[in-house]
Amino acid sequence: MTGARQDILIAGPPRSGTTLTCHLLNKVPDTVALHEPMKVKRFAELASRDEICESIRRFCEEQRASIHERKRAISKQVEGVVPDNPAAAGREEGRLRPSVASKGEIVIDKPLSSDFALVLKHNAAFAALLGDLVERFPVYAVVRNPLSTISSWNTVAYNAQTGHVPAGERLDPELKAKLASLDDPLDRQLHVLGWFHAQFRRYLPDERILRYESIIESGGRALSVVRPGAIELSEPLESRNQSGLYDRESMLRVGERLLDSDGAYWETYPRESVERLLQTTGARTG
Repeated sequence: MTGARQDILIAGPPRSGTTLTCHLLNKVPDTVALHEPMKVKRFAELASRDEICESIRRFCEEQRASIHERKRAISKQVEGVVPDNPAAAGREEGRLRPSVASKGEIVIDKPLSSDFALVLKHNAAFAALLGDLVERFPVYAVVRNPLSTISSWNTVAYNAQTGHVPAGERLDPELKAKLASLDDPLDRQLHVLGWFHAQFRRYLPDERILRYESIIESGGRALSVVRPGAIELSEPLESRNQSGLYDRESMLRVGERLLDSDGAYWETYPRESVERLLQTTGARTG
């Protein structure tokens, strides 16, 4: 592996806990985590994967210099900080939840060493580039129960709600073509989720695939594999896998289709995890 080992990248399906991961890592000493800071649309304009990786390295250098010299960094933020959840907390009947985060400069005023850990999170773009990124950076993926992931997609005004991930499709023509061939949004969602998990299983060892549930249950300490200082975290976290914002009939439909599918997500989550969630939420009886 080449490049600075303190430049760390995070990928993961949308709504899997990647933003929460950044929020928690910002509580760890000598660590700055940025939520979707780059203009990833520009990746597709570059001539090669090597150039894309070099642009990420340069961005890290620029942010390090800005943090050291100006105590400022670029990130999506809410009221000047990286939030634990970028989507609106509530949901009006019949409406999707909008993002409440916007990109801008945030203040970084914590004590930092000259070689502090800089973490960048981009969901689909980093997943699409994973085979090249792992040769240059430490990369981790955050995943979540497949049923909860798609159920969350269905509550937010994000592209995943329609079964698309434009940042991934721009960089993976095969993914784009496959999604274009599918008419049913749920078919596209299942394919997108399977694509994420297949990328992670192909390129990452198991210890670098972090489960949302473990992060929640440990109060953030599960992130110590990313930054050892996270072992001191003890945050009062609550799982949203059974959120009241999720429509129960929709969960039943998604759950049944999931259980009939053969996506790569089953390499990380057993089918029983979806069955238990359906039973616990009351979306499935008997």
